[in-house]
Amino acid sequence: MKIGIIGCGNMGQALIRGIIATGFTTRRNIFCCDKDRNKINSLRPKFKIRIARSNSELVKKSDVLILAVKPQDVDTAIQDMASGLEGKLLISICAGISTRNLQKRLGKVSVVRVMPNMPAQILQGISAISLGKYAARKDKTAAMSIFSCVGEVVEVEERLMDAVTAISGSGPAYFFYLVERLTEAAKKLGISHSLAQRLAVKTALGSAMLMNQSGQKPQDLRKRVTSKGGTTEAAFAVFRKKGLDKILSLAFKAAASRSKRLER
Repeated sequence: MKIGIIGCGNMGQALIRGIIATGFTTRRNIFCCDKDRNKINSLRPKFKIRIARSNSELVKKSDVLILAVKPQDVDTAIQDMASGLEGKLLISICAGISTRNLQKRLGKVSVVRVMPNMPAQILQGISAISLGKYAARKDKTAAMSIFSCVGEVVEVEERLMDAVTAISGSGPAYFFYLVERLTEAAKKLGISHSLAQRLAVKTALGSAMLMNQSGQKPQDLRKRVTSKGGTTEAAFAVFRKKGLDKILSLAFKAAASRSKRLER
């Protein structure tokens, strides 16, 4: 399978790395194109893949096209693609851009929409996929196989994609922020920066691994840590008093709404 990637930022490079690491296809079957020529010039020696001079050239050489650009750059990226997409699969990882939107611009093409997330960079991501109107079973299989190279893959109805974007797409940033806050709190309590960050990061990592491997519900694990009258309970009393649940709910809803507005 010849795979062409349009846009070689963090996620585009994560896919290249995963595809190579798993042996899904050879380096000579991976093509890349990006408007940033400096980025392109650095990719050739880094991954030893093939570089296309334009998006139209990339389309001609590839069986599957992965559109990995920012939402505001979609129009520019696809303007010279429509004529060469017949019989090929277009996979879009552009936040907020629906398959219907792309089909409206490109015609009756096979489109699969995917929302991966940042841990794909270490092959530990989770990607949600939705099929466009003209996508066939083989297109679903191809998309799932490619994104399995960087982690787990789940299929969802496209109407849920904005919610997925808010939760798993943006989700890593929420956890990074919590680690930031734990680190800063530790420093204010007298712990050195290096030790504070080590404590926060290892606590987050170990907790995530425990939750994943134990199969227990997060609320049950939380209750096991929260002893009556203890230190954890004191912290949660403040969370409840200050309305943290409501703040988080509003924040996640705002992220989902923003994803929906990106298409307009």
